[in-house]
Amino acid sequence: MANLSEDIIADILSRLPVKSVGRSRCVSKSWLHLTTQPHFIQTHLNRTQTQKLILSFQSLFSLDHLAPIDDDMLPLKLDFPLKTHIKTAWVLVFGSCNGLVCIMPQPEAFFIFNPSTRESMRVPDCPMPSHPCPQQGVRFHRHAHGFGHAPSMCDYKFVKVAYGCMVLVFSLKNNSWKRVQDFPYKHLLDAHGTFLNGAVHWLCGPLGVGGPCVIAAFDLAEEKFSDLATPDSVTNYRRFTTGILGGCLCLLVQYRDDHEQHSFWVMKEYNVKESWTKIMITTSYFSLQPLCYWKNTNILLVRNQEHLLLCNRKDGTCKIFLVNGLPSHFNADVYVESLISPNFQQN
Repeated sequence: MANLSEDIIADILSRLPVKSVGRSRCVSKSWLHLTTQPHFIQTHLNRTQTQKLILSFQSLFSLDHLAPIDDDMLPLKLDFPLKTHIKTAWVLVFGSCNGLVCIMPQPEAFFIFNPSTRESMRVPDCPMPSHPCPQQGVRFHRHAHGFGHAPSMCDYKFVKVAYGCMVLVFSLKNNSWKRVQDFPYKHLLDAHGTFLNGAVHWLCGPLGVGGPCVIAAFDLAEEKFSDLATPDSVTNYRRFTTGILGGCLCLLVQYRDDHEQHSFWVMKEYNVKESWTKIMITTSYFSLQPLCYWKNTNILLVRNQEHLLLCNRKDGTCKIFLVNGLPSHFNADVYVESLISPNFQQN
């Protein structure tokens, strides 16, 4: 390798898995310097795109769901911030983007965490007045959160909608909070925002009496809201939540009056109401979370927070996706392996 130019070495290393790049950093100071440069990190992200699942319950696990079928598929327990000081029944995950995952291992303790490199940074406590909505009263008994990337600004942002009325944004680039506006919707129904196309999405109730519910899209670059229409047949909106599948926004029933469901909605063209498509599945559910397309033939889902499910895209038939050592209950999200540092000044 001594006779190779730095460009060729960078090209070779940028095609390696994260773990191999980490080992290469021990070879020499020049390789360490090369592989920690922003251009190299971005090139590596663009080239690799290795997907894994992050499973959450009382701990966090990583699962290579695309491993060869002959291999024993076992979830790998992750080291993460405050792992030995868990004070909640669940470690909550509020989305992932470019290999960074937003987690809450303790109440109101948020971290931006890279499961591949184990790097993390704690989001500073959000400055909030004790009574943020004196005129309107509390419209949402909890806070809602979301996390995503504003590529035009080269920034990652964590969003808090406090009590359903006050919108605050933390910028990793500036390492600071700011209040951007009041929440312009009457009923916030989602606690977990869904990141897609540079915006975080929450399902909200009707703007007027008898009106349809809307999906509120908060653009992370402009820090403004816009509305996305829901399917006309979605009327009992109180039990729906948003999700993402293959780069498309989804709408799913969650625990609707204990009636099992056999379908969910996918918006195949972003912000085009007519593109909402109903996906039928043969297996019933009370709670469903789409994850990704598995080897281009099936949809991988979490059913009732208990099973990983493979659903055939053509006929909707489903079967259990067998994984040894899964927790009895869990949530899941998809992340990509990357070298992106949550400590933004290092990116």
